[in-house]
Amino acid sequence: MSEKQKLVFIVGPTGVGKTDLTVKVARDIGEIVSVDSMQVYRDLECGTAKPDKSALARVPHHLVSIVSPDFRFSAGDFRRRALAVIEEIRERGKVPVLVGGTGLYFRALEYSLSQAPGASPLLREKLYRSEERCGGSLYRRLMEVDLGAASGLHPNDLVRIVRALEIYELSGIRPSVLMEQKPDTLFDILKFGLMIDREQLYGKLEQRCMHMIREGLPGEVYSLLHRGYDERYPSMKGLGYSHFIQYFKGCHGYREVVRFFMRDTRRYAKRQLTWFKKEVGVSWYSPDDDKEIRERIGDFLKA
Repeated sequence: MSEKQKLVFIVGPTGVGKTDLTVKVARDIGEIVSVDSMQVYRDLECGTAKPDKSALARVPHHLVSIVSPDFRFSAGDFRRRALAVIEEIRERGKVPVLVGGTGLYFRALEYSLSQAPGASPLLREKLYRSEERCGGSLYRRLMEVDLGAASGLHPNDLVRIVRALEIYELSGIRPSVLMEQKPDTLFDILKFGLMIDREQLYGKLEQRCMHMIREGLPGEVYSLLHRGYDERYPSMKGLGYSHFIQYFKGCHGYREVVRFFMRDTRRYAKRQLTWFKKEVGVSWYSPDDDKEIRERIGDFLKA
């Protein structure tokens, strides 16, 4: 193409209101691509905040519920699938609007990290076995060799922890250094970040956690465990899922699990903000600023 494909990124912490705003701004111009490491999984409904039937009816959504819970979905998998979807949306004459909170996925799409080594199945298997023998050892190892990379990942995000250690072991280069090497992107991207008052966000997150529980999160976790999906799989290491696994295993009481769920959700939102605040070119708005955001997108598409 003679001109770069135009994309819109909408980023921000979990629970801030990205989904509702994105539906408002995308319904007349484009289609939505989910950039969320948990929404890709089928059968994980109560704890992943997938778009509801109303949102799906108003705007086409992509990369939601596309793999089974036992699939180890990576940033590379996201990039490959997202590129294909973006091309399909372009052919329909629409604008891809990418929304989510998984910063590594946004970065993997925006930049091609050509210096990163390919996958090593033998090394990956060795790393996974090490984690099975001593839970948490891989995250501690990553903190030792690359604190910058570790700080952007949840300690339970085993797929990305393994990939970061794989890069380091195969190349001797810290993943955070590779991530700072940003070649030209294929796309022309307009980036919006959404944020509200920190204490207001934390209050919303606690309410959201309780809503997920009332909607059946504990029962969903129990059903997934009964089907053989346990903490070996990245899908079951997500917020809420990992917590209620500990409850059903008898490691913690119900109230304690709920408290940890809320605490870790707040901590995750804080890490997301830290990540996105470091990204280049993000303009920050309130979720209520949809009119101004639509205007900026209109100007962007005309340019």
